[in-house]
Amino acid sequence: MPAPALVPALGLVAAAIGILTGVPQVLRLLRNPDASGLSYSSAILGVLSSATWLTYGTLLLDPAQLVANVPGLGCAVVTVVLAARRLGVALTPALAATLAWVPVVVGAHVAGGAAAVGAVATAVSLVRMLPQVRTVLRREPLHGLAPAGFVLTQVSAALWTVYGCATGQVSVVVCSAVSAVLAGIVLSRCCPPLAVARALHSGRFGLPGRLLVRPLVLLRRATLTLAA
Repeated sequence: MPAPALVPALGLVAAAIGILTGVPQVLRLLRNPDASGLSYSSAILGVLSSATWLTYGTLLLDPAQLVANVPGLGCAVVTVVLAARRLGVALTPALAATLAWVPVVVGAHVAGGAAAVGAVATAVSLVRMLPQVRTVLRREPLHGLAPAGFVLTQVSAALWTVYGCATGQVSVVVCSAVSAVLAGIVLSRCCPPLAVARALHSGRFGLPGRLLVRPLVLLRRATLTLAA
């Protein structure tokens, strides 16, 4: 458990990394007209997720949530707009989903305050990546996805999980832990572990990459020697 004085700092670090999670996808959509593999449904749910967590953070006056979700919401909105243009779909579903979601959040606040809004935020966040995971498991081309975004998602989710445990926010813990797992599923399809290990061993990412994968290479060699 982190020291009490470090908890706010941990939350701000998680928030800072969380801000960056959507940037690689925005850059990919700006640079590449091919958005194949990107789930429009997941992008829309990303907007709803950020908006709901922002509401939750505002109610609690939680600096970490505010730092993460103000720019996070903007990035999610830009992703939806760019995805709609690249995929050739209408923005109508996104607008309809937003209009339908507002009374849900308001109703949750009236019924149970910040805790209920946190539960709603957790619910939408848990299902946010499911359409994207489904697309990935179908083995469709994934040229439109930015793997770096999912790496940052895993790092941010791990930090949010620790922060949630330290502050007693169950909704944050559940949401972050599941998000880390789902991001890992997507990442494993975008960047298969064996392909990444081979790229590192071949020196594509320089000496640090080779050193990182060196223990695995030695282990594999030892296994082959014993098998022979």
